[in-house]
Amino acid sequence: MAFAVVQNSLPAQTAGGATSTTMLGDTPSQEAQATFQPTKLSLTSPSLVTGVATNNATFNFRQMRAGVSQATIGTLTLGSGTNLAAEVETNVPISGTPILLPGDVVDVQMVQNGTGLAIPVGVIAKAEMA
Repeated sequence: MAFAVVQNSLPAQTAGGATSTTMLGDTPSQEAQATFQPTKLSLTSPSLVTGVATNNATFNFRQMRAGVSQATIGTLTLGSGTNLAAEVETNVPISGTPILLPGDVVDVQMVQNGTGLAIPVGVIAKAEMA
């Protein structure tokens, strides 16, 4: 069984800023394995980001195929009590049992809710697949 990791650094986002999308990478297409399943999704921030109840931000990990969204494979909203600690990996819950095909792309959308929450430059988003 092959193991793949895709990751990328996310851009800074101002509170109330427009939704941004960052590609993490694609599943291997040169392996004999016919499908991949996410085993871990995570975010690591260079500085503390404290979640708040109403005006916050959401990170959506998405499965893309030929430029079309197939599924949201994981979501984390920085609500009250949900923070990104400085330089500590934060797990993102996986939604259901998504199956990715070779060549599928994993990306991350940062979405501002209400008046939003500033996100620093350099948050690392990572998806591990087996």
